[in-house]
Amino acid sequence: MPILDQWDLRLDADAVLRGQGADPSILRSRRPRLFDIAGQALDEGLALIKPRVLYERFTVESLCHNRVRLVGGNDLKGEAPVQHLGAAQEVLIAVCTIGGELEARAQKVMETEIVYGLALYGVGSAAVEALANAVCKDFEDEAAARGWQTTIPLSPGMIGWSVEDGQPQIFSLLDGSQVDVRLTSSSIMLPLKSLSLVMGLGPDLNRLGTTCDFCAMHAVCKYKNNHAKPE
Repeated sequence: MPILDQWDLRLDADAVLRGQGADPSILRSRRPRLFDIAGQALDEGLALIKPRVLYERFTVESLCHNRVRLVGGNDLKGEAPVQHLGAAQEVLIAVCTIGGELEARAQKVMETEIVYGLALYGVGSAAVEALANAVCKDFEDEAAARGWQTTIPLSPGMIGWSVEDGQPQIFSLLDGSQVDVRLTSSSIMLPLKSLSLVMGLGPDLNRLGTTCDFCAMHAVCKYKNNHAKPE
C-alpha cells in the first residue's frame, strides 16, 4: 500500500485557534495573549508533526441496497457510502496521521501549562485537517486529469455512517500499522490526531453538496461557512 510522506502544510495561528474550537477574530481583539500563545505553539508544534498518508484504490464491482461491493469481496456498508459512492468506478481509501510526537508533548505540557498544552493540541487538530484537505486536493486534481470527478470525502462519524460502523470497515481494507495508526476496541484511532477518509472517483459523478452538509455537527458548527461550495 502506498505511503505519502512529503507534505508542506501551511498553518497559521488562526488555524490553531480554530483547532481549539475558538474564533480567531474574537480572540485577536479581546484576548491577544491567547493569539500569541497559539503562535508559539505553532512554532514548536511544526517540528513535531510527521504527516503520513496510507492509501489504496479499489474498483467498485456493484451496488447493493445497503452496500458498495468492491472487487475482491470487500464491502463498504452504510447509508452514506451507498448514497455517495454508488456511481463511482473507483474508491480511494486513506488514513492520514501526523504521528504521536506532538500529542505526547501536549499531554506532558498539560500537566503544568494547560493553556499552552491546549494550544499544542490545536496545532495537531489544524495539522491533520490540513493534511486531509491536501490529500483530497491531490486526488481531485488527479481525477480531473483523467476527465473524472470525485465525490465529497466521507469519514466515519458523518451522517449516515457511524464511527462504530465505518472505522472497522476502513481498517479491514488498510493496514494502519504501516503508518503507526491503530484502531481501539471502541473504534478510536491512535494517535488521536489521525483521520480516515473515503472518496469515490469516476466519470459523470454527481457531487452531492459539501462534507459540511453531512457532518453531524452541521446544525451547531460556526465554521461551516468557511468551506466553499463546489463549482
